[in-house]
Amino acid sequence: MNIFSEDFKSLEQNVRRLIRKNKNAEDALVETRKSIVELKEISFQQEQEIEKLVEKNKILRIAGGNKDGDSREIKLKINEIVREVDKCIAQLNQ
Repeated sequence: MNIFSEDFKSLEQNVRRLIRKNKNAEDALVETRKSIVELKEISFQQEQEIEKLVEKNKILRIAGGNKDGDSREIKLKINEIVREVDKCIAQLNQ
């Protein structure tokens, strides 16, 4: 009977250890998921910032001067802006 008691205690200790490990793993998983969400938010913000900087870079290049190849780019940018203004006016008229 003593052997069964020792086996039961050993089994109980193993189960408690597994429960602790499972709890630790669940806690780590929750933290990892939080980190993933935070990193996705940071990535999205950085992508937005990149888009803004690319657009700003285009505008600065256009405003920087009128070199041989820039006149076409300036015309394209002006046409793009005019189309955006036309869309806005059309929306206001609706």
